Amino acid sequence: MPAISSIIICLIVAGVLSANIKSIFTTSFIIMLVIIIQYCLGIILGIIVGYMAGLERKQIITIAIELSFQNSGLSTSLAKTHFPNYPTATVPGALYSIWQNIAGAILAYFAKKYVK
Repeated sequence: MPAISSIIICLIVAGVLSANIKSIFTTSFIIMLVIIIQYCLGIILGIIVGYMAGLERKQIITIAIELSFQNSGLSTSLAKTHFPNYPTATVPGALYSIWQNIAGAILAYFAKKYVK
C-alpha cells in the first residue's frame, strides 16, 4: 500500500505543479521559505513537547517527525475544493509534499545513523 499512496501523491503533485508552473516561479522562494520554517518549527516543537513529557529519545524523535510531516495531499485537495477561483492555492501543499519527502529522507538517514 505505501507504494500506491506514494504514486498517487506524486501524480497529485505533478498535476498541481504543471497547472501552476508560472506562479510557482514567481512566488516559489517565499513559499519555500515559509514551508521550511513550518517544517523546522514542527520538529522543534515535537522535541520540546516530547522532552517535557519525559519520553525516551526514540519517542521524542517520532513525535518531532510526526509534527513536521503534515498531510500535504489533503491540503492540496482542500485548497482545490474550497478555493476553486484561486488555482495557486494548491501550490503550497504540492511544494510541501516535495519538501517533506526530501527532508524526510534526510531525517531518516540521520535518525538511523545517530539515534540508538
